[in-house]
Formats: sequence, structure tokens, C-alpha cells
Amino acid sequence: MNAELIALIEAANRAPSVHNIQPTRFRIDDERTITLLEDTSRRLFVGDLEGKDNQRSIGAVFEGLVLALAACGFGGEIEKLGGAGDLRETMRVRVATGGMSDALEPFTHTRASYRGAFAQRTDADHAALVKVAAACADLHIIEGADALQHISRVFDDASMQVLRAPEYRAELLSWMRLSRKHANYERDGLNAAHMALSPVEAFGAGIVLGPQAFPGLDAIGLAKPLISESGKVRNAAGVALFHRPADEPEFETGRRFYRVWLEIERAGLALCPMSVLADVPRVAQNLLRENGLGADRKLVTAFRIGRRPPNWRQPPRTRLPVAELIVKSA
Repeated sequence: MNAELIALIEAANRAPSVHNIQPTRFRIDDERTITLLEDTSRRLFVGDLEGKDNQRSIGAVFEGLVLALAACGFGGEIEKLGGAGDLRETMRVRVATGGMSDALEPFTHTRASYRGAFAQRTDADHAALVKVAAACADLHIIEGADALQHISRVFDDASMQVLRAPEYRAELLSWMRLSRKHANYERDGLNAAHMALSPVEAFGAGIVLGPQAFPGLDAIGLAKPLISESGKVRNAAGVALFHRPADEPEFETGRRFYRVWLEIERAGLALCPMSVLADVPRVAQNLLRENGLGADRKLVTAFRIGRRPPNWRQPPRTRLPVAELIVKSA
């Protein structure tokens, strides 16, 4: 098998995917052609009924492939596909000459979410947010104590709304790797290290979100303070609303999502997704309206943004082995 194509696939799979599900599969059709497919069994069947998150995730991987090709001096001849079935063909890329390097590609190597508390915000963080806003017209930056206090409350309320559904909590827990003993701890999903949870915190999260404890804790008013992230939101440098044209295909939204994240990384900042703000339609609509974003826009997600603490050491990237991502030709 072509080693260069395998290296491109590894680079492409550095892209983010929702809950780190990694639904994209690759088929090497010949020495110059790669087909991207969706593994339709890897989805959030409760939280993502329409499969939008998967389409965005595959779009991000495709953008990662384009960036990797460009870094090698190549371009790509692209063919959109409309497959069906368990492995659904989405896009075919034939490697071509003439690609130009992209300034964002180096940041694909360091990009990672940061879910802990950010370092104390500084004037330099504000300057970096201004730079990001200038580069990304589809990011609406929210700063200031009152505004962050407001959105932190909205975030906690939205989180509780979705977590009160037992099926949603079960699905979320199924993609959380709270113990190093979990068979997929270093393969996929959200593991404790990447969620910035100590072993004790990870153990507690499994109990709080579990089917036995959560209803009782919620009934006595303890569930919300135990899962609250309002303090982390209030102490961020800012929150960014990522919005795109309402009629944009989710695949294209995913491509742009990756580039926006890389712009934030290039500015020296880190982010944590606050996707529940977009997942609850009423909340998303209110945020768009409150922030002067038109009805022709969709809220894709929100990020809390800041700077990682100086003593933070990024855990190794959690990814499936490339051999498992490559499927054989029929």
C-alpha cells in the first residue's frame, strides 16, 4: 500500500470530530486516489438525529487532507459522491500537482481542545481575540464580565436541559473514557486526561451522570452545581459564537470549522467547545438574536477561549490506528 497516501490519511485524521467519534473511513483506490466514506454505525443516534455532526466531522477531515496535500506540494481533483449503506461514499480525491502550502497547516500538529480552567486572562489575550475576530468574520466574540456571566448561566441551563434525558446521558457516557482501564481509552471518545479530570473527578463524573444518581441529585438541586462549568466560562478570555449561512451544507461547515479552530490556535489561544448552546434550538435562536446575528445564520457551536496554564502538558492525541481507518475496495 502506498506509504505516502497512508501518511496523508494519518495527517487528515488529526482533524476534530464530535466527541472524537472518528466516523471517517478511507479507501485507497489506486496509488493517487483516496475515497472518504462515512461509517454510519459511528454516530450520536440520540444527540445527532440527522447526522449533521458526522457530516461536519467528515468535512473537517477532508479539509485536513487538503492541508496535508498542500504541505507536500500537491493539490487534489475532487469528486463529490452520494453513496449509501453502512459505509457511505462522500468524497473522492485524486492527488494532483500544483498545490501551495497553507499557513494554517503547521497548527494541525498542535491543535487540541482544552477542557480545564484557563490561565488568568490578560490584555494579550484580548489582543489575540481581536486578531482572531479580524481573521474570522464567522466568529462573534463575547467579552466582559457581565456578558460572560450571562452566557455561563445560559450554558449551565442548556446543559441541564439535555442531561435530564436519560438516553442522552447514556450516549454521552458511552463516549466518555473515565478510566484508563477502558478498552478505548487511547483510541477514541473523550478520555479523562483530555477532559482535564483527575482520577477522583473522573470517577465522580461517572457516578453523577449515571442512571441511578443523577435523577436523585437533580431532585434535591445538587446535579446542576456538580456539573456546572460556569466558573470556567466566566474566567475565559472570551466566548466565541461560530455562525455560518443557514443553508450551508454541513460538510462545508465542517471544513470551515477546522480552519477557524486553527486560526484560534495560530493566535496562541486554546478553546473548549460549548456545543450544547447550538444543540438546543431555542437557546441557539436566542443567542443569534441577542448578538445581532441574522435569521439567515445558523449557530454551529460556541467556544470558550483562553490560554492554557503554563504548566499544562497536552496528553497524547487519542486516535484510532490508521490501519483501522482504511477499508478495502469492494
